[in-house]
Amino acid sequence: MPANSGIMEFWRRIALLAGVLIGLALFFYVVPSVISVTAVDWEKEQAGELKSYSGYVSEEKRRLNQLPLDEYIQEKTRGQVVAVDSGQWWEFFHQVQLASNGEFGLSTYGSRISDEVKNSYFAPLLPAAVYFKLDEIPYSQWGLMPVDGKSVYVMTARGDHSIYLQLRFQDYKTSVGAMSSPYRVAPGWIYHPYRTTGIIIMALALLLYIFLPRRKSLPDDISYTTASMVAGDIVAVILLVPFYGLPFLINGGTVQAFTDLWPITLVMWLMALFAVIIIYYNAWYSSFRIEITPEALYILSFKGIRECRFDEMKAVEVISLRNPGWFRKLFLALAFISILGGKGTSTQPAGTALLSATAAYGGLEITGIAGKPIYIWFSDQFGGVIINNFDRVPRAIEAAGIPITQEDREIEGFSMFM
Repeated sequence: MPANSGIMEFWRRIALLAGVLIGLALFFYVVPSVISVTAVDWEKEQAGELKSYSGYVSEEKRRLNQLPLDEYIQEKTRGQVVAVDSGQWWEFFHQVQLASNGEFGLSTYGSRISDEVKNSYFAPLLPAAVYFKLDEIPYSQWGLMPVDGKSVYVMTARGDHSIYLQLRFQDYKTSVGAMSSPYRVAPGWIYHPYRTTGIIIMALALLLYIFLPRRKSLPDDISYTTASMVAGDIVAVILLVPFYGLPFLINGGTVQAFTDLWPITLVMWLMALFAVIIIYYNAWYSSFRIEITPEALYILSFKGIRECRFDEMKAVEVISLRNPGWFRKLFLALAFISILGGKGTSTQPAGTALLSATAAYGGLEITGIAGKPIYIWFSDQFGGVIINNFDRVPRAIEAAGIPITQEDREIEGFSMFM
């Protein structure tokens, strides 16, 4: 019995599939929550009460503008200001103040400003928020509740100089997304913490797909063409990436794909399932090979080796496989709907439906003493032989004294399931 070397074709495509699935999930992963910290200059805030694009300033704003600064701060914060130890936190407050006021290069936290703010063509909107992960500052000790939109004011003082900061909890799972509110999004390395890892995983998967060892093809191999299998893999990846990845982009992250807009995720992932099926069957076709000995045919694939002994064959018949009737009618109906929908100027829907309705695949049906028939599909819907050196198979069967019926019987089904 010949040795089977097709399992590597299966693992080659498993590596590619896993790399795309895991890599895209990590690429689009969004940190669940962050704390935005913004410096507050109360003198500028109070002066800004009189600013108005329309020229109208309410009496309330005029009243706030006329208050003593201490009373203004008291009223705007409702008296809820948390004072923290300057000996421990003064430098932190100072560095955040520099970054928030636009002095990005002078602050150790200059890299924590939103990319949209730093890379804007216009003057940045200041003060800007400085972003921190939840484990980087003691927000709960400073009175900030872990609820989206909740905020708290904190201050520290050294001598006559005070620094005020506003902390705001931002829950990206529920509200803020890069597409809806880009100026409230943390910089990329915080917002997408695993993006680089996802790219590396996808690159490694591609390298494994390319460089995992392949069985050296021989001139007399009875197998499918390798180039056509690679083309099939490319088509599968082209289908998989958008249908699997778009729900992450539309919903604003990997976790978010399972929240409010989960129906979009469900529909698109059902479409992505077709790409997974293509990859699976490409693995089978790539590992498929027929070997002939004087006693038997051996059909090899990653599933194992199937022996078809000549002395156990009852009948061998040339058959023709057509797509199921319901499938052909479905394509014709879709073509008709496309034409009614205003696409009548294009022949593509009708052409696709016609091809699906008339497509026929040639194959051999080998019936043994026991078990289900074995099918070997050797031609495509255009009648071209797609298995290299397939002519050796009928010659070997006839040489063993087994006649091949040439009536070209027609059956219905999908070649991948038969």
